[in-house]
Amino acid sequence: MVWETDVALSALTRYRIGGPAARFASVDTRPELTEALRSLEGATCRVLGWGANVLVADRGMEEPLITLSGEFDFLRLAYDSVEAGAAAGLPALVGEVRREGRTGWEFLEAVPGSVGGGLRMNAGSSEVGLWDRAIWVDAMTPAGDIVRLGREDAQPTYRATRVPADWVFIAARFTAAAGDPAEVNAKHSERRRRKIETQVYELPSCGSIWKNPGPPHGSAWELVEQAGMRGAIRGGAQITERHANFIANLGGAAAADVLSLMAETRRRVHEAVGVWLEPEICLWGFEREELASVGAAR
Repeated sequence: MVWETDVALSALTRYRIGGPAARFASVDTRPELTEALRSLEGATCRVLGWGANVLVADRGMEEPLITLSGEFDFLRLAYDSVEAGAAAGLPALVGEVRREGRTGWEFLEAVPGSVGGGLRMNAGSSEVGLWDRAIWVDAMTPAGDIVRLGREDAQPTYRATRVPADWVFIAARFTAAAGDPAEVNAKHSERRRRKIETQVYELPSCGSIWKNPGPPHGSAWELVEQAGMRGAIRGGAQITERHANFIANLGGAAAADVLSLMAETRRRVHEAVGVWLEPEICLWGFEREELASVGAAR
Protein backbone atom coordinates (compact mmCIF):
# COMPACT_ATOMS: atom_id res chain seq x y z
CA MET A 1 0.00 0.00 0.00
CA VAL A 2 1.41 3.36 -1.09
CA TRP A 3 -0.03 6.81 -0.48
CA GLU A 4 -0.09 8.83 -3.72
CA THR A 5 -0.24 12.62 -3.82
CA ASP A 6 -2.27 15.09 -5.91
CA VAL A 7 -4.48 12.46 -7.53
CA ALA A 8 -7.09 13.98 -9.86
CA LEU A 9 -10.58 13.13 -8.63
CA SER A 10 -12.55 14.44 -11.59
CA ALA A 11 -11.76 11.19 -13.41
CA LEU A 12 -12.87 9.08 -10.43
CA THR A 13 -16.34 10.57 -9.87
CA ARG A 14 -19.45 10.30 -12.02
CA TYR A 15 -19.76 14.09 -12.03
CA ARG A 16 -16.35 14.46 -13.73
CA ILE A 17 -15.80 17.48 -11.48
CA GLY A 18 -13.35 18.31 -8.70
CA GLY A 19 -9.76 19.01 -7.78
CA PRO A 20 -7.08 16.60 -6.54
CA ALA A 21 -6.79 14.51 -3.40
CA ALA A 22 -3.73 15.49 -1.36
CA ARG A 23 -3.28 11.83 -0.30
CA PHE A 24 -4.82 8.84 -2.05
CA ALA A 25 -4.45 5.09 -1.54
CA SER A 26 -5.96 2.14 -3.39
CA VAL A 27 -6.05 -0.95 -1.18
CA ASP A 28 -6.65 -4.53 -2.33
CA THR A 29 -6.59 -6.56 0.88
CA ARG A 30 -7.69 -6.35 4.50
CA PRO A 31 -4.08 -6.16 5.75
CA GLU A 32 -3.45 -3.24 3.38
CA LEU A 33 -6.59 -1.48 4.63
CA THR A 34 -5.49 -2.01 8.23
CA GLU A 35 -2.08 -0.55 7.40
CA ALA A 36 -3.63 2.45 5.64
CA LEU A 37 -6.01 3.28 8.48
CA ARG A 38 -3.42 2.86 11.20
CA SER A 39 -0.93 5.03 9.29
CA LEU A 40 -3.36 7.94 9.60
CA GLU A 41 -2.78 7.98 13.37
CA GLY A 42 -6.28 9.17 14.16
CA ALA A 43 -6.66 11.60 11.25
CA THR A 44 -10.00 11.42 9.46
CA CYS A 45 -10.22 10.00 5.96
CA ARG A 46 -12.89 9.34 3.37
CA VAL A 47 -13.64 6.26 1.28
CA LEU A 48 -14.39 6.66 -2.43
CA GLY A 49 -16.41 4.00 -4.18
CA TRP A 50 -17.77 4.75 -7.61
CA GLY A 51 -18.11 8.44 -6.79
CA ALA A 52 -21.76 8.21 -7.83
CA ASN A 53 -23.06 10.52 -5.12
CA VAL A 54 -20.09 12.86 -4.56
CA LEU A 55 -19.30 16.43 -5.54
CA VAL A 56 -15.65 17.34 -4.91
CA ALA A 57 -14.64 20.99 -4.48
CA ASP A 58 -12.61 22.61 -7.24
CA ARG A 59 -9.75 23.08 -4.80
CA GLY A 60 -9.69 19.36 -4.08
CA MET A 61 -9.40 17.63 -0.72
CA GLU A 62 -6.88 17.74 2.09
CA GLU A 63 -8.40 14.72 3.85
CA PRO A 64 -6.77 11.40 2.91
CA LEU A 65 -8.85 9.32 0.52
CA ILE A 66 -9.02 5.52 0.29
CA THR A 67 -10.56 3.38 -2.43
CA LEU A 68 -11.13 -0.38 -2.25
CA SER A 69 -10.46 -2.98 -4.96
CA GLY A 70 -9.04 -6.50 -5.23
CA GLU A 71 -10.49 -8.84 -2.61
CA PHE A 72 -13.15 -6.28 -1.71
CA ASP A 73 -14.78 -6.74 -5.12
CA PHE A 74 -16.76 -10.01 -5.04
CA LEU A 75 -20.25 -11.50 -5.20
CA ARG A 76 -21.22 -14.91 -3.79
CA LEU A 77 -24.77 -16.18 -4.19
CA ALA A 78 -26.18 -18.75 -1.76
CA TYR A 79 -29.56 -20.49 -1.70
CA ASP A 80 -31.32 -17.65 0.18
CA SER A 81 -28.73 -14.87 0.42
CA VAL A 82 -25.94 -13.06 -1.40
CA GLU A 83 -22.60 -11.85 -0.04
CA ALA A 84 -20.88 -8.85 -1.58
CA GLY A 85 -17.65 -6.96 -1.08
CA ALA A 86 -17.82 -3.22 -0.52
CA ALA A 87 -16.08 -2.56 -3.86
CA ALA A 88 -18.62 -4.60 -5.83
CA GLY A 89 -20.93 -2.54 -8.00
CA LEU A 90 -24.59 -2.20 -7.13
CA PRO A 91 -25.48 -2.87 -10.81
CA ALA A 92 -23.51 -6.14 -10.65
CA LEU A 93 -25.26 -7.15 -7.44
CA VAL A 94 -28.70 -6.33 -8.81
CA GLY A 95 -27.91 -8.03 -12.11
CA GLU A 96 -26.83 -11.21 -10.34
CA VAL A 97 -29.94 -11.54 -8.18
CA ARG A 98 -32.15 -10.66 -11.14
CA ARG A 99 -30.61 -13.36 -13.35
CA GLU A 100 -31.05 -15.92 -10.57
CA GLY A 101 -34.67 -14.99 -9.96
CA ARG A 102 -34.21 -13.63 -6.44
CA THR A 103 -36.95 -11.40 -5.08
CA GLY A 104 -36.98 -7.96 -3.50
CA TRP A 105 -34.18 -6.17 -5.36
CA GLU A 106 -35.95 -4.16 -8.05
CA PHE A 107 -35.73 -1.06 -5.82
CA LEU A 108 -32.03 -0.78 -6.74
CA GLU A 109 -32.51 -1.28 -10.48
CA ALA A 110 -30.53 1.32 -12.50
CA VAL A 111 -28.88 2.72 -9.35
CA PRO A 112 -25.12 3.34 -9.85
CA GLY A 113 -22.48 3.08 -7.15
CA SER A 114 -20.68 0.52 -5.02
CA VAL A 115 -22.01 -1.68 -2.24
CA GLY A 116 -19.94 0.22 0.33
CA GLY A 117 -21.27 3.56 -0.81
CA GLY A 118 -24.78 2.15 -0.93
CA LEU A 119 -24.50 1.01 2.67
CA ARG A 120 -23.15 4.37 3.83
CA MET A 121 -26.09 6.30 2.34
CA ASN A 122 -28.69 3.51 2.62
CA ALA A 123 -29.23 3.65 -1.13
CA GLY A 124 -32.58 2.76 -2.61
CA SER A 125 -36.02 4.25 -2.94
CA SER A 126 -37.95 6.37 -0.48
CA GLU A 127 -39.67 3.19 0.74
CA VAL A 128 -36.82 0.62 0.77
CA GLY A 129 -33.11 1.00 1.52
CA LEU A 130 -30.15 -1.35 1.17
CA TRP A 131 -30.06 -1.91 4.93
CA ASP A 132 -33.56 -3.41 4.72
CA ARG A 133 -31.92 -6.36 2.93
CA ALA A 134 -28.85 -6.62 5.19
CA ILE A 135 -28.32 -9.73 7.34
CA TRP A 136 -24.92 -8.53 8.52
CA VAL A 137 -22.35 -5.95 7.46
CA ASP A 138 -18.64 -6.00 8.31
CA ALA A 139 -16.79 -2.73 8.88
CA MET A 140 -13.20 -1.95 9.83
CA THR A 141 -12.50 0.61 12.54
CA PRO A 142 -9.57 3.07 12.42
CA ALA A 143 -7.70 0.69 14.74
CA GLY A 144 -8.04 -2.12 12.20
CA ASP A 145 -10.66 -4.12 14.12
CA ILE A 146 -13.51 -5.82 12.27
CA VAL A 147 -17.00 -5.16 13.65
CA ARG A 148 -20.06 -7.08 12.46
CA LEU A 149 -23.16 -4.89 12.34
CA GLY A 150 -26.84 -5.62 12.06
CA ARG A 151 -29.60 -3.31 10.99
CA GLU A 152 -30.30 -2.39 14.62
CA ASP A 153 -26.67 -1.30 15.04
CA ALA A 154 -26.65 0.91 11.94
CA GLN A 155 -30.03 2.53 12.66
CA PRO A 156 -30.54 3.36 8.99
CA THR A 157 -32.77 6.21 7.95
CA TYR A 158 -33.56 7.87 4.64
CA ARG A 159 -30.15 8.28 2.97
CA ALA A 160 -28.14 7.93 6.20
CA THR A 161 -26.91 5.54 8.89
CA ARG A 162 -25.58 5.97 12.42
CA VAL A 163 -22.38 4.03 11.68
CA PRO A 164 -19.31 6.14 12.60
CA ALA A 165 -18.01 8.03 9.59
CA ASP A 166 -14.46 6.72 10.08
CA TRP A 167 -15.50 3.06 9.91
CA VAL A 168 -14.95 1.43 6.49
CA PHE A 169 -17.53 -1.02 5.18
CA ILE A 170 -15.78 -4.06 3.71
CA ALA A 171 -18.42 -6.78 3.09
CA ALA A 172 -22.05 -7.69 3.69
CA ARG A 173 -24.58 -10.49 3.44
CA PHE A 174 -28.06 -9.70 2.17
CA THR A 175 -31.33 -11.60 1.91
CA ALA A 176 -31.99 -12.98 -1.58
CA ALA A 177 -34.86 -15.45 -1.47
CA ALA A 178 -35.82 -17.38 -4.58
CA GLY A 179 -38.91 -16.26 -6.45
CA ASP A 180 -40.58 -16.67 -9.80
CA PRO A 181 -37.92 -15.70 -12.42
CA ALA A 182 -40.45 -14.27 -14.87
CA GLU A 183 -42.08 -12.13 -12.20
CA VAL A 184 -38.71 -10.94 -10.90
CA ASN A 185 -37.56 -10.00 -14.40
CA ALA A 186 -40.80 -8.16 -15.12
CA LYS A 187 -40.52 -6.06 -11.95
CA HIS A 188 -36.90 -5.15 -12.72
CA SER A 189 -37.68 -4.31 -16.35
CA GLU A 190 -40.55 -2.03 -15.38
CA ARG A 191 -38.47 -0.27 -12.72
CA ARG A 192 -35.62 0.29 -15.19
CA ARG A 193 -37.99 1.55 -17.88
CA ARG A 194 -39.51 4.14 -15.56
CA LYS A 195 -36.15 5.37 -14.30
CA ILE A 196 -34.61 5.70 -17.75
CA GLU A 197 -37.66 7.61 -19.01
CA THR A 198 -37.73 10.07 -16.12
CA GLN A 199 -34.09 10.44 -15.04
CA VAL A 200 -30.86 11.58 -16.70
CA TYR A 201 -28.20 9.00 -17.53
CA GLU A 202 -26.62 10.43 -20.68
CA LEU A 203 -24.87 13.33 -18.89
CA PRO A 204 -22.55 13.26 -15.86
CA SER A 205 -24.53 13.81 -12.68
CA CYS A 206 -24.91 12.58 -9.10
CA GLY A 207 -28.53 11.63 -9.39
CA SER A 208 -30.89 13.30 -6.94
CA ILE A 209 -29.41 16.46 -5.44
CA TRP A 210 -31.94 16.97 -2.64
CA LYS A 211 -33.59 14.65 -0.16
CA ASN A 212 -37.33 14.44 -0.48
CA PRO A 213 -38.80 16.52 2.39
CA GLY A 214 -41.76 14.19 2.80
CA PRO A 215 -45.44 14.90 3.51
CA PRO A 216 -47.06 17.30 3.12
CA HIS A 217 -44.48 18.82 0.78
CA GLY A 218 -44.12 16.08 -1.82
CA SER A 219 -40.97 15.33 -3.79
CA ALA A 220 -37.94 17.59 -3.98
CA TRP A 221 -38.24 17.89 -7.77
CA GLU A 222 -41.74 19.29 -7.40
CA LEU A 223 -40.50 22.01 -5.03
CA VAL A 224 -37.61 22.87 -7.37
CA GLU A 225 -40.09 23.22 -10.19
CA GLN A 226 -42.45 25.38 -8.09
CA ALA A 227 -39.49 27.66 -7.36
CA GLY A 228 -38.95 28.15 -11.10
CA MET A 229 -35.51 26.53 -11.20
CA ARG A 230 -36.10 23.72 -13.69
CA GLY A 231 -33.64 24.20 -16.57
CA ALA A 232 -31.57 26.87 -14.77
CA ILE A 233 -27.91 27.04 -15.86
CA ARG A 234 -24.76 28.27 -14.10
CA GLY A 235 -21.57 27.92 -16.08
CA GLY A 236 -21.40 24.33 -17.31
CA ALA A 237 -24.02 23.00 -14.88
CA GLN A 238 -27.78 22.75 -15.44
CA ILE A 239 -30.82 21.66 -13.46
CA THR A 240 -32.11 19.23 -16.04
CA GLU A 241 -35.37 19.67 -17.90
CA ARG A 242 -36.23 15.99 -17.61
CA HIS A 243 -35.83 15.80 -13.85
CA ALA A 244 -35.71 18.95 -11.71
CA ASN A 245 -33.83 17.20 -8.89
CA PHE A 246 -30.82 16.46 -11.13
CA ILE A 247 -27.98 18.86 -11.85
CA ALA A 248 -25.97 17.72 -14.87
CA ASN A 249 -22.49 18.57 -16.05
CA LEU A 250 -23.05 19.89 -19.57
CA GLY A 251 -19.30 19.87 -20.16
CA GLY A 252 -16.59 21.68 -18.27
CA ALA A 253 -18.74 22.40 -15.23
CA ALA A 254 -16.99 23.45 -12.02
CA ALA A 255 -18.04 22.45 -8.53
CA ALA A 256 -18.71 26.16 -7.93
CA ASP A 257 -21.32 26.07 -10.72
CA VAL A 258 -23.18 23.19 -9.08
CA LEU A 259 -22.94 24.76 -5.63
CA SER A 260 -24.28 28.07 -6.95
CA LEU A 261 -27.30 26.34 -8.47
CA MET A 262 -27.88 24.44 -5.23
CA ALA A 263 -27.69 27.57 -3.06
CA GLU A 264 -30.08 29.55 -5.25
CA THR A 265 -32.49 26.64 -5.52
CA ARG A 266 -32.57 26.15 -1.76
CA ARG A 267 -33.18 29.86 -1.16
CA ARG A 268 -35.95 30.08 -3.78
CA VAL A 269 -37.70 26.95 -2.52
CA HIS A 270 -37.74 28.37 0.99
CA GLU A 271 -39.15 31.65 -0.29
CA ALA A 272 -41.81 29.83 -2.31
CA VAL A 273 -43.01 27.14 0.10
CA GLY A 274 -41.17 27.67 3.40
CA VAL A 275 -39.11 24.46 3.15
CA TRP A 276 -35.32 24.28 3.58
CA LEU A 277 -34.09 21.49 1.31
CA GLU A 278 -31.31 19.19 2.54
CA PRO A 279 -28.63 17.81 0.18
CA GLU A 280 -28.70 14.13 -0.67
CA ILE A 281 -25.29 14.24 -2.36
CA CYS A 282 -21.99 14.21 -0.46
CA LEU A 283 -19.96 17.43 -0.60
CA TRP A 284 -16.21 16.94 -0.13
CA GLY A 285 -13.54 19.56 0.30
CA PHE A 286 -15.83 22.55 0.80
CA GLU A 287 -15.48 25.28 3.44
CA ARG A 288 -17.97 25.70 6.26
CA GLU A 289 -19.63 28.73 4.65
CA GLU A 290 -20.05 26.90 1.35
CA LEU A 291 -21.67 23.93 3.05
CA ALA A 292 -23.96 26.21 5.07
CA SER A 293 -25.17 27.88 1.85
CA VAL A 294 -26.72 24.58 0.72
CA GLY A 295 -27.78 23.27 4.14
CA ALA A 296 -25.07 20.63 4.48
CA ALA A 297 -23.45 19.60 7.73
CA ARG A 298 -19.68 19.81 7.85
